[in-house]
Amino acid sequence: MFDTIIIGGGAAGLTTSIYAQRDRFDTLILEKSTIGGNAFLTEKIENYPGFQSISGPKLMEKMEEQAKTYGAVIKTGEEVVSIKKQDNLFSIQTKGATYLGKTVVLSTGSTYRKLEIPNEEELIGSGIHFCATCDGAFYRDKDIIVIGGGNSALEEGIFLAGFCKSVKIIQRSKNFSASETYVEKLKTIDNISTYMNKTSLEFVSNENNLFKGLKVKDNETNKKAVIEADGAFIFIGLIPNTQSFKDVVSLDERGFIQTSGLAQTSVEGIFAAGDCREGAIAQVAAATGEGVLASYGIRNYLK
Repeated sequence: MFDTIIIGGGAAGLTTSIYAQRDRFDTLILEKSTIGGNAFLTEKIENYPGFQSISGPKLMEKMEEQAKTYGAVIKTGEEVVSIKKQDNLFSIQTKGATYLGKTVVLSTGSTYRKLEIPNEEELIGSGIHFCATCDGAFYRDKDIIVIGGGNSALEEGIFLAGFCKSVKIIQRSKNFSASETYVEKLKTIDNISTYMNKTSLEFVSNENNLFKGLKVKDNETNKKAVIEADGAFIFIGLIPNTQSFKDVVSLDERGFIQTSGLAQTSVEGIFAAGDCREGAIAQVAAATGEGVLASYGIRNYLK
């Protein structure tokens, strides 16, 4: 029996555990894969308070160590398949065991939507990125590709243009889906070029297996070409890791968990924190704040 069971071992889940343990609540973290979440995929983090530069894996390792120091129990390889509320307790069923808790925190994060094209997986974190704020500084005075046509793609492309040599925006349709404000702004920035109605076919690497560019196909002429750059940023959306909970708590139309107050979901005793929560900001520093909020919700509920 645990005071709280945290599903997901990223920054939000680890922070929730650290704060809950300090309040003398026993916590169990269930993580289906590797501790660290999306931050674990980031080669360098330079915007986390207290560190001028630290690798994502190293930062997550420090958080994990701190959670364990305060007494958290962490189990990896545990994929949750069901959550049931029984007599004010929660029964958490994984593929291999059943756990009981007084409260539950859903901190399963989100998955960056990928293009699912050749060489993408191999170059993620080393040429291919999903966060301009996290990794953009590594491409100062360099040429980059931005893939996407929505608000996030154009906003981040404009941000990157402030310090990159050039920004090449690739959009699969003839028009941007972003607001006109962003579209009009592009026209005023000299180092941004747009490649409309282009389908991304595959990422290309050089003889040293380093990022070289993106092969695209023109949707009108079917002509193929390689757009060269030093790196690429993909902004085609986030997929919240919440499908397992769609019949447990309320989700918005995109699948993010709806909360109110201190991270409270539609079910009393179940809280949500991190990228899986509606309105959350996909930043490591923000995720730790989400964990603090959830821990206060737990404290209020249990006391």
